[in-house]
Amino acid sequence: MEFAFRNARIVAGEEAFIGSLLVRGGAIADVARGSSAVGEDLEGDVLMPGIIDLHTDSLERHYFPRANIDWNPVSAAVTHDGCLLSVGVTTTFDSMSVGSYNANPARGEETLRRLVDGLLNAQRAGLLKGDHRVHWRCETTSDHLRERLEHLADHPMTAMVSLMDHTPGQRQYRNVEKHTASWRAGGMSDLAVEERLSAARERQARNAAPNRAYVAALARERGLPLASHDDEDEAHVDEAAALGATVSEFPVTVAAARRARERGMTIFMGGPNLIRGGSYSGNVRASELAELGLLDGFASDYVPRSLIECAFRITGEPFGWSLARGVALVTDAPARASGLTDRGRIAPGLRADVVRVRQVDGLPIVRGVWAEGRRVA
Repeated sequence: MEFAFRNARIVAGEEAFIGSLLVRGGAIADVARGSSAVGEDLEGDVLMPGIIDLHTDSLERHYFPRANIDWNPVSAAVTHDGCLLSVGVTTTFDSMSVGSYNANPARGEETLRRLVDGLLNAQRAGLLKGDHRVHWRCETTSDHLRERLEHLADHPMTAMVSLMDHTPGQRQYRNVEKHTASWRAGGMSDLAVEERLSAARERQARNAAPNRAYVAALARERGLPLASHDDEDEAHVDEAAALGATVSEFPVTVAAARRARERGMTIFMGGPNLIRGGSYSGNVRASELAELGLLDGFASDYVPRSLIECAFRITGEPFGWSLARGVALVTDAPARASGLTDRGRIAPGLRADVVRVRQVDGLPIVRGVWAEGRRVA
């Protein structure tokens, strides 16, 4: 199969230019500058690489559309895939929590197995148009992490693991009063809150260090990228780097991000943080890290649409980044961080994962998506 685009604003490498693109056999065959009489006229729309999302929790929402209502896992996977493609995401690392820190029914062992098997079955049946992999988010304080991860790590879709610790009073939940206010709002008494806090801290003291070492060893043995989630200070970053982590995912302070840069880690922030203007937990703003040169990429976290918006938002005030630099935050950077060498850029020989975008009143609107040269949205 061969086709071409012309009159596109192509984002390739470190620049964007008007040109044409030739696709052959699912790969990019040629990129040329200037006008052409051959191919579909994109009317000056942006043509950028397909977005790569290293961390999205959105599959859970399609499996549990309402509390205690579970959906067919293959159906959930198909719907999830279509939603991602509609916002330009062609490669997805579906993040699932192992050893949950709360009572979320979407994160129990049986549910995790159903979700990941549903994803695999949908993929093997040719029902998914995007490329899906699994990112296991490992809650290191859990009493059940090892036994669950043992059964899940060898799943054929496993592609990344990360270290998490959601104990209140540190990392993402540094402001313990703000965090426990939601517990009290749910009807918990002061005594019940203190008991829950005490139990969480006891689990952390018992499990966190040995579980972190276990997850790191598992990642090394399987050649998986290892990320550290919500680091707060230099000690957190140093420990993660010593364990082999190469990705600093959602650092919560400037100090942690600076240390991650010094340790050669790739720094990712959540897309909603930039678009909303800050962290819902009150942690460091992605915009501040961007201004300090401490930002390498974005992951969607809980809003897949945020990635395409981040790529364009950062080209405006107060940032003024080039379009190529903004697009790289959600394409080239995640490709490099996850070891994917066949995508993330527009260049001959790479996968023809491309997205057509037009800005309407400053908002990027996806007008077409192709995965390996096939129109998928």
